[in-house]
Amino acid sequence: MKKINIKEGAKIEDYKAYGSLNNLVDEFLVATKQSVVDLKGCTIWMINSTATGGGVAEMLPSQMRIMRFLGVKIEWMVIEARDQSFFNLTKRIHNAIHGSGNGIFTDEDRAVFEQVNTQNADRAVAAIRDGDLVVIHDPQPMPLAAMIAKKRNVKMVWRCHIGLEEQNETTKGVWSFLSRYFESYDHFVFSLPSYVPEELKKKTAIIPPAIDPLSHKNRTLHMDKCISILLQSGIINGREPLLYGFYGHQARRVMPDGTFNTVNHDSNLDLLYRPTVTEISRWDRLKGFKELMDAFIMMKRENEASPDSSSVPYKRIKYTRLILGGPDPAFVSDDPEGEEVLNELIEQYRSIDPELQADIAILLLPLDNPKENALIVNALQRFSNIIVQNSIQEGFGLTATEAMWKQRAVLVSGAAGLRFQVQHNINGKINEDPTDIPSLANMLKTMLNNPKERDKWGFNGQIRVIENFTLFSQITSWLSLLAKVR
Repeated sequence: MKKINIKEGAKIEDYKAYGSLNNLVDEFLVATKQSVVDLKGCTIWMINSTATGGGVAEMLPSQMRIMRFLGVKIEWMVIEARDQSFFNLTKRIHNAIHGSGNGIFTDEDRAVFEQVNTQNADRAVAAIRDGDLVVIHDPQPMPLAAMIAKKRNVKMVWRCHIGLEEQNETTKGVWSFLSRYFESYDHFVFSLPSYVPEELKKKTAIIPPAIDPLSHKNRTLHMDKCISILLQSGIINGREPLLYGFYGHQARRVMPDGTFNTVNHDSNLDLLYRPTVTEISRWDRLKGFKELMDAFIMMKRENEASPDSSSVPYKRIKYTRLILGGPDPAFVSDDPEGEEVLNELIEQYRSIDPELQADIAILLLPLDNPKENALIVNALQRFSNIIVQNSIQEGFGLTATEAMWKQRAVLVSGAAGLRFQVQHNINGKINEDPTDIPSLANMLKTMLNNPKERDKWGFNGQIRVIENFTLFSQITSWLSLLAKVR
């Protein structure tokens, strides 16, 4: 178990300086006043499985900074594990909650699950005091609650960031496996009502995830800064950066033969000069990367059959590039399926025509420096015409939220977490079935050839985020819940 220190970041006055956020912050300060009083004298402990990568690790620092500004005592710890079988198991649990896999878990699985948590329990107990509040995120550290409760008189909350709208045999199996740990918790938090197992509904609050508008991934980047980041990370070629040096680890690109090299080694990405469609996520089959690549290829091939090769719509599709971005496997140790899924995408990429290969970039984004990684994602999103999140299943999908905040047009699947955010033809487009390749290809074509509509969806998307999905609404809900649980 390791305690995570939070670096300084944006302060309340920084958010208030933005006209679009000023009223929101004022309302937040009033709404949280009583909850802060009710939480005096206790420490809130956030516990999850990693301090880098993923939505939980991204959201916690900003939330904690604002809560501390309000006067709330809050700390963050992550469990430590070196056993690969633990990561293999927790990935299976993650997939099963999304309805993927067989949902079968054995006594040996439980032994692995509990052994790693037992190894972390003493450090947690040593830090936590009677009367504190403990929030445990996602399945990985779930067994800790019972271990902590044996030695400390505390209230426990389990926050599940994933889920599936309709239960099947797989989800029933994984919830049965996890149900042994339910009784140790006083309350539960899910992102959507439809994700909540029946037996937990009376003890559950719904708190959607949210973004920090001023984090490195979401802060405003002017064009010169965007270009500088893309240069520093090796995504575009050009003159040497004038203000800052090149990043220690550069983005890499999959080559036509399946190897990794510099982004522009084999063909120029030309990101600054072409329409760009982008999806950035973990390498996960549930993210729909394969289907998006198939749809992009179909769109390109249908366009080549067009009788009018001089028209603007024809040229726009012809010159469009697709970016599929995800973590460089050199920096990921706790996602055993990630490299396997990446290899499947590489094999798919190797099988297509060379001309189409040049139009598709599978980018490996370094994770050694979280700030640099966040800035790379920010710059890529801002230079994209369309941000896609083609998830087969998606608990929420902060990548869509981030794009909407940046006024980018989004195309999402009908997965529950994405449909909760995006209103079709108002602030984006929804292609209900992410595996329907012809429909997805047609959506891409329609969006690319309607730039004025894209502008409208992007503008409306930012308003929707401001009203519903910033950290201020999220913190208000958390403080209210924790004050009641205490």
